[in-house]
Amino acid sequence: MWLKLGRSKPKTLADELRSLSKVKQTEEKAEKKKEKATMRELAKSEAPIMFDCLKQKFIISAKKGRDYWICNSEYLKKLMVRNGLHSDVDYLYQEVKKICKQNKIRTSSSVNWDEMNKTYEFYWD
Repeated sequence: MWLKLGRSKPKTLADELRSLSKVKQTEEKAEKKKEKATMRELAKSEAPIMFDCLKQKFIISAKKGRDYWICNSEYLKKLMVRNGLHSDVDYLYQEVKKICKQNKIRTSSSVNWDEMNKTYEFYWD
């Protein structure tokens, strides 16, 4: 009957709850986006420091006759702690990957689901 008379449909509790949750979700999404941008900027500033640490590992590996160096995420976290780096490991890896590409070092990563960590591989053959 309300459609025929041109009146609007009365709001239900679900409609009100939905609008409240959408507002909160939008706020949280904007906050997460801002946090990610901050972490990316931090990773960009810390990547040269991390690359210098990794460069030493590459040199040691090359002196042993290898054309690669492999580590896991736990080792990278330890390197970060030793050097006072505070960014996220994944963001830092992405920035280090860009530096490696400039230096003609190939990189790849794979997830080991059994141990719940990542393996990072660096090749310079």
